[in-house]
Amino acid sequence: MSTPSRSSRGRPAPRSRTPGAEAARSRGGAGEAAVADRVRPRDRPRRGVPGGRTEHGGAGNGLDRLRVLLASTMGAVLAGYTLLVPVAALLTGTGGVPVTADGVLAAAVPMWLAAHQIPIALDGRPLGVLPLLPTIVVVVMVGYFSRWAVLRLGGRVRHDAGAVVAAQAGAAAAVAVLAGALLPREMAVTAPWASLVGAGLIGGTAAGIGVVQACGTPQAWRRVLAGWPGAALAGLRVAAAGLLLTAALVLTVALALGAPEVTDVAARLGPGAGAATGVLVLTVGYLPNALAGALSWAVGPGVSIGVAASGPLAAEPGPMPPLPLTAILPVTAVPPAAPLVLLLPVLVGVLTGLACRRALPAGAPTVDRIAAPVTAAAVAAVGAAVLATVAGGPLGHGPYDPVSFHGGAVLGAVLLLVGLPALLTCAGPELSRHVPVGRLPGGRPDPRSAPVRSRGARRGRPATVGQLVERHRTSGSPMPGPGARRPETATADGSVAREEQGPGEPDAADGRGSTDRSTDRSTDRSTGTEPAADTAPGATETADATGRADDDPGR
Repeated sequence: MSTPSRSSRGRPAPRSRTPGAEAARSRGGAGEAAVADRVRPRDRPRRGVPGGRTEHGGAGNGLDRLRVLLASTMGAVLAGYTLLVPVAALLTGTGGVPVTADGVLAAAVPMWLAAHQIPIALDGRPLGVLPLLPTIVVVVMVGYFSRWAVLRLGGRVRHDAGAVVAAQAGAAAAVAVLAGALLPREMAVTAPWASLVGAGLIGGTAAGIGVVQACGTPQAWRRVLAGWPGAALAGLRVAAAGLLLTAALVLTVALALGAPEVTDVAARLGPGAGAATGVLVLTVGYLPNALAGALSWAVGPGVSIGVAASGPLAAEPGPMPPLPLTAILPVTAVPPAAPLVLLLPVLVGVLTGLACRRALPAGAPTVDRIAAPVTAAAVAAVGAAVLATVAGGPLGHGPYDPVSFHGGAVLGAVLLLVGLPALLTCAGPELSRHVPVGRLPGGRPDPRSAPVRSRGARRGRPATVGQLVERHRTSGSPMPGPGARRPETATADGSVAREEQGPGEPDAADGRGSTDRSTDRSTDRSTGTEPAADTAPGATETADATGRADDDPGR
């Protein structure tokens, strides 16, 4: 067996070079051949990192990072705008207007603004009731591009996530301001600051969702969520899902019960195939708004359109817009079983409390059991109120203006119907232990809550004559006379007390009498002295008088 030479012992074996690489080196191309022979360590993918990101973050210098950020922001804007172009062409064609490329591209601009919830005025009449379905599509697109960007940059929360969120929010705000300036003459943005702030908020929120999905929960958040905030998050998931299911159930039942009215309204609006398609697209776009209205109706505040109002507890008749989704609102009278719908959010509150209680450890303090359901219900209430506020708005200063889902009332209703059952379910057993029973505010016992007993029962005596006779018969002791006295007893302080024995009461010597007001002779262990057994005649008379006074029924 051959052994390597001493000079090569302990060193790696030389690599075999291809003839092409040798020729390249001989021609002076040593750099290109070295790149072809091996992969640089900085370009080697990290193990366990999604997307094959490089060890140093994928994009090494600032130019590469800028390229990734520009691609993600412009891609999100152009993708959202491109998806709205076919919808604009469909709505333009169903309205009887000739479809042209310039007209369709121009019509997609206000639709992009409406997708970012930017109010638009048509001939001076504000239109604030904007469809929420395009907004959901925009949020999904921005989240997808943000996820791609943060993975390309390296997936680091502190170094990459903030840049992606800021870029998406800034791009959306800038494009919204530019699009507002490019609107036709009959259209205008009601408030320029609304386009800046609204588009920035939607773009930043969608980017944040995509970044958290890509990078995962930060380590600092995990430490915070290890306590009761984690239980609150579990309860929040249940509360949000329960409220959305409640709204979907109410909307589905309303559409099923009002199907004839919905069909008649849709037939009058779209008599032909093209018009019917346009009505269908418009109805589908406003389905999330109808879901927000169903949630407001389910928790109590209801829906208001102009002077008309509808809710589970009250209804106000008035003119209604001829739309399929408004034909299901009962504005003339409240259905008899409508108040029962309020039990659904109560059930959601109970499930939220159970989720918080299961997420908390067995020995969690009462404060944590209170904080978790209260936080979950408060966040769910704020989310429901924001949804109800965004879904409504002004409607052209006409008889149907405004469309309101009562966001403030929804906030209070969710806190009451969901928060209170959640609190009682999660912390009810612990709170019941701290409720004082039979105590005054100062901690003293309440005499009104104590059971009422007779004087004889308090002193251990029979309450009736029959009980007295039966007691002496069973004990075998003779009935004492009226003048019998109790034996002398020594108290702990050395004084002697003597009480008059009641008629028929057994003697204390037989061990069956009352021992409430007499004690045995005891020795003072601290001083080693024996208490006095005899007392002066005056002291005896005083004790006799005291005993007779206590036994006097008049007292």
